[in-house]
Amino acid sequence: MPACQAKNFDVAILGTQSPYAVVAEYQGLTADGHFPHDALQPDWAEIIRVLAATQTPPGESFILNIGGLLFDDLMQGSIRDLWVEARAGLEAGQYLRVRLNLRPPAVAALPWETLADPRRRRTLAADKALALVRTATDAEFVGRPRSIQTKLPAKILIVAVEEADAIDASAEISHIQASLSPLLPTHLQLEILQGRFDLQTLRRRLDEYRPDILHVISHGETDGLYLWENDELTLVKASQLAAMLGLVDSVKLVFLNACLAGQPDNTAPYAGLAQRLLQTGIPAVIAMQFVVLDRAAAAFAGFLYEALVVGPCPGAIDVATSIARSGLYISDPDRIDYATPLLWLNAPDGMILRWTDASPQPASSVILASSPDVLPPPLVLEIEEKERWFALLPLSIERAELRFDYPDRRKQAEQILRELRQAHEAQQAGEPVDFRRITGQLKKFSTERRLVDNLLEKLQRTEP
Repeated sequence: MPACQAKNFDVAILGTQSPYAVVAEYQGLTADGHFPHDALQPDWAEIIRVLAATQTPPGESFILNIGGLLFDDLMQGSIRDLWVEARAGLEAGQYLRVRLNLRPPAVAALPWETLADPRRRRTLAADKALALVRTATDAEFVGRPRSIQTKLPAKILIVAVEEADAIDASAEISHIQASLSPLLPTHLQLEILQGRFDLQTLRRRLDEYRPDILHVISHGETDGLYLWENDELTLVKASQLAAMLGLVDSVKLVFLNACLAGQPDNTAPYAGLAQRLLQTGIPAVIAMQFVVLDRAAAAFAGFLYEALVVGPCPGAIDVATSIARSGLYISDPDRIDYATPLLWLNAPDGMILRWTDASPQPASSVILASSPDVLPPPLVLEIEEKERWFALLPLSIERAELRFDYPDRRKQAEQILRELRQAHEAQQAGEPVDFRRITGQLKKFSTERRLVDNLLEKLQRTEP
């Protein structure tokens, strides 16, 4: 799939104390350097405290400055030369997968998802040509991961824990269901376990359903998740969850939409919940390294699954995570939300689903005008309303930190709109319409429209 070709830029940070050794590798070339920072240093402990403050957003400039500091002290000398070569070497349809292998616990505890190029004043999380992931290859702590690719239909289990302080699980589940709908039930199957349940109930459901993707909505800590036990919310330890999931070899991705479940322990290697799950052989884990607001968690889940289903690289979890981060960044760059989700990827690539090439099209994907007895309801395209919205968009915007994203979003919306217009005219003429593709394009247009509207709304809020 030409539009989904990735080149890996691998960074390993090693050692037991500062300055740490750095080894970067790209296309068979290596570069060495040193890195001075870790989370145990007083300045960094304070920075992380500020970033993690939910009620007081740190602000875009602060986050970019922190990401720029990490970037500059990582990309020095020959490593920077290799980085420049990697960026310049990307061809059309390619992206760079930046894989961070952070061995020292205190280095892993730094907020690497804030990485930003200070010269471009651009966060890597919002760069469409990059996918930022963490990886773990230390055989002393992590075994060989299982294959990441699922068989069709892929099974998704959403686990939503009822809580007294009301996590908005229903909104998040609705986001996910809407995002997955183009491929349900032919290519994806979805089950939901919601309410008050204990670890044994969850274990039985996992054994019975054997999901490929496990999505958990709960409150969490660095060393566990909250489930019900004897009518009380109880912290289930990371070791218990890891032991349970180690017995379910169908799971390829665990998405822990639970605060702090992704935060690495800054003193002990692989002591955090997300890292413990990697030890079971699960090849991909998404988790939150800071406390996250319910609305941001729900939005991230919606962005992620939508990109996984109908994004520019369908089926690739690393690309989907990058797009979802970008969506949160565009919504509010002053908050740390976009840098809160952390993706661990212990696989050669992120292609967890391969329905585009590996499976036949569903029988109803092409709707023939000559077969009225099998026609579904006509697609409601509302093309005139969409074209009116697009006609009112400005050609460009002036604000420096937004003007680079806006033209791309506008162009993407224009291209999708052109295809929807063609589908509308085909329907009017009674010609064949690719039902599945146009349904997917409608969802993509909705996403691009939301992102463009968020950009313009932010611009309006900040204008004097």
